[in-house]
Amino acid sequence: MANAAFINDQFYANFVTDAEFAAYETSVSRQLCRLFQVPMNAGKIAQVPIWGQGSAQVITNEGAATARDTTSSEALITLKEHVYYSQVTDMLKDSAYGDVMSQLAEVSGRAIGESLDTMAFGEFDNFSSDIGSTTTELTTELILKAAATLRAAKVMGPYYAVVHPTAAYYMKKTLTQVLPFSGATAGTVSALSNLGNQVLTAGLIGSVGGVLVYESPLVESVTTGGATAYRGGVFAPTALGIAERGGLSLTSLYLPQSRATDMSVVAVAGAAVLQSTHGVAITAEGTL
Repeated sequence: MANAAFINDQFYANFVTDAEFAAYETSVSRQLCRLFQVPMNAGKIAQVPIWGQGSAQVITNEGAATARDTTSSEALITLKEHVYYSQVTDMLKDSAYGDVMSQLAEVSGRAIGESLDTMAFGEFDNFSSDIGSTTTELTTELILKAAATLRAAKVMGPYYAVVHPTAAYYMKKTLTQVLPFSGATAGTVSALSNLGNQVLTAGLIGSVGGVLVYESPLVESVTTGGATAYRGGVFAPTALGIAERGGLSLTSLYLPQSRATDMSVVAVAGAAVLQSTHGVAITAEGTL
């Protein structure tokens, strides 16, 4: 029959809502970058105007001001499809104890959210500088140096750092080491720093010199000579842009001969560096 297989996405409104909630709760990058909404039928490339820094004139004796150049550049963000495709059989749906569609919506949304983060964090390689190396351990000094580099470039905060958990391990290990202080009597040790106490109690690094540190396993890996390192980054929100065309969409198709429903969840989004000097990459060792 011609209508035996049909698109019935209108019956899954809650599925889309659940998937979007999971995607946006999972994605770290959407919270840290500039977010742009691209309307329908506006092309596959979003153009973001970038204005250069200007300088004001100091005028004495009521002199005439000189017109400044008002030139700008542009950052181009290419939209891509992030797709999670699955097939749910009637037997599975009707036999499972839980709500299969609700659980699948969460799985689909989380997968989309992780795909967005992988895309965005892969742009750290396009920052104007990298102050680490594949043999460098992540330290508070590197975080502070990156922040100082941004401040020297007149980049306004807030500043964020996104690093791989295994790279963060080396930093946490150093912060939680308790060593005898100079001139201490036998058995006396110095106290941990507030940052070290934060690591031991919460398991998180927190804020280092005004840089809020996030850990993500989706940070890009760099492998050289059999050793694995990860390229994290310290940046202001103006460094990276994410362009999205609407929210998540769902297309479903029932296949009678398979007694199954095809489910395709799609997000249309792209990421790019907006201003390369507004971020600093940190490549750090990541082999445990």
